[in-house]
Amino acid sequence: MPSGFPSDLVLTRLNWPLAEGNTADDEDRYLPRGFQAGAPSVVFPDRVPGPDHVFWADPDKPNPVTDAPLHDACGGTVYFETSKEDRLRALMRLLMGFVAERKDYMAFGMSSSDPVNERYLDHVKFLTHAAATSVFKVEREELPAEQNLTLEEAVIGFVQAQSAKWNEPDKLYSSKLSGSAGGDWEYAKEALAFGLHVENTHWGVLSLWSRPWLVLK
Repeated sequence: MPSGFPSDLVLTRLNWPLAEGNTADDEDRYLPRGFQAGAPSVVFPDRVPGPDHVFWADPDKPNPVTDAPLHDACGGTVYFETSKEDRLRALMRLLMGFVAERKDYMAFGMSSSDPVNERYLDHVKFLTHAAATSVFKVEREELPAEQNLTLEEAVIGFVQAQSAKWNEPDKLYSSKLSGSAGGDWEYAKEALAFGLHVENTHWGVLSLWSRPWLVLK
């Protein structure tokens, strides 16, 4: 188990194959929102002509208003710094709804070797069994067992484990993060924060990462 990850969380190996040879450690690929990641296997009458117009596939757009998930009431991306459990639980319920209670998911963990450019420290991607079988075409018998932690508990556990790994007691800044965001520690120092991106609420796919942020004098 890499440092900074919950001890009760079972991680799947990064080169575990998904559909079409993709692996979970591909940080540049995110699942579109909606019911399907690509063209549907069955033609429905509500499909608008054209390859980019499928009502159940909603790609990301560089606009916070139009980028709201069309098929779900909750989702999106949030950046935060708290590690308090009650606030994290409220955040998960707002972003994920009932999906936060699921235990049938896979977790893929990775750590950055270049946080200045990659903009993260440690990263975990959660993928429900439903997403693995329906979207990524994984055979059901290949799925790992259910986790002991719910998705909500896993998110809280990751944030708290990262805080223990990177923070220094009673300090806003941490020398453990020195230089991780390009700070000179005279006019700019690094502190710990997080990012949470709900890739697809319907299928239960989300990414969570720790990141340094610069506190300026």
